[in-house]
Amino acid sequence: MKKNIKFSIIMCAYNVEEYIERAIESVYKQNYSDYELIIVNDGSTDKTLQKVRQAKKEYKMKNMIIVNNFKNIGLGGSRNIGVKKANGEYILYLDSDDTLYEDSTLDKINELTIKESPELIYMGVQYIGGSNKTYIPNDENSTKEARLACDMHFAVSSKCFKREFLINNDIKFLTNTYYEDMVYSIKSTILAQKISYGEFIFYNYYRNRDGSIMSTPSIKRCTDMYKMLENVMKLYEITPDEYKPYLMSFIRNETRNTIEKIDIILNSIENEVFLETMPKRNYKLDFGKLNGINGEMKHAN
Repeated sequence: MKKNIKFSIIMCAYNVEEYIERAIESVYKQNYSDYELIIVNDGSTDKTLQKVRQAKKEYKMKNMIIVNNFKNIGLGGSRNIGVKKANGEYILYLDSDDTLYEDSTLDKINELTIKESPELIYMGVQYIGGSNKTYIPNDENSTKEARLACDMHFAVSSKCFKREFLINNDIKFLTNTYYEDMVYSIKSTILAQKISYGEFIFYNYYRNRDGSIMSTPSIKRCTDMYKMLENVMKLYEITPDEYKPYLMSFIRNETRNTIEKIDIILNSIENEVFLETMPKRNYKLDFGKLNGINGEMKHAN
C-alpha cells in the first residue's frame, strides 16, 4: 500500500562523502514537511553510506528511506529504483552534491500543485561556480514548443513530475549511459497534457566538482552522445504533429553541437585533463526548409 505523501525526493549518491550531508541538510531544513527523502547509495566505496546513516540519526528523519546498491549500477538505474520505492504524489530529483535553494522551496512547489495539479512543472536553477548563471522559467521559455526546440535546462532536477504520469506513460531513465536526463525530460514534455512552471529557483547546482560525472572525459561519453540522439529521434514517432518541427529543429542543432563536444572530449583524453567548458545550447529554430533551385538545403536561422 502506497502512503499518502506529497513529495518523494530522490537522491542518488556515489562516492560523495564530502557533499552528501550538505544536500541532506537542505532537505531537512524545509518548512514543508509532507515529503519523504529516498537516498539510493549506488555502491559507494567511500564513507557515503556511513554519512547518510549518521545524518538520518542526527536529524531523526523517520521520513528518510535508504536503499543500498551492493554494486554500482549508474545514475539512471538508481533513479529508476528510487521511483519504484516512492510513495509521493510528485517526484523530485536532487543530486547528492547539490542543495535545495531555500527553506521555502517545497512550499512554493506545493502551491503550484494545489492550483493546477500539473503533470510536469519547470523550475529554476542557480549555478554555483563558473558563470554563477541563473535559469528562471517564464511564459516564453516554458511553452512546449520552446522546451522541445531547446530546453532551458535539461536536468531532471529542474523539474517536478507527477508520479502517476511517469508510471502511466512508462517514463524511465536509460541505464548504463550518460545524458539520461535529456531523453527523460524530452519524453515528459512531449507526453504531458498539463504543464506548469514556477518563477523561482529550485536548487543550487554546484559545478566543476573534481571527479564528477560531468568533468571526466571518456570514449563512452562520445558514444553515448550518439546513443542519446538515437533515443531522442525515436521520440519523434510519439510526438503530436504540431510539435514535430520543434523536436526536429532540436535534433538538427544538437547533431551539429555534438561534433564540437566530441572534439573537446577527445582532446581532453589525449591531454589527460578534465573537460573544458562545452558549447552551450542556445539554439535558434531550424526547420530545415528546402529553398533555392535543385532542392538545395538551406537552414533557417
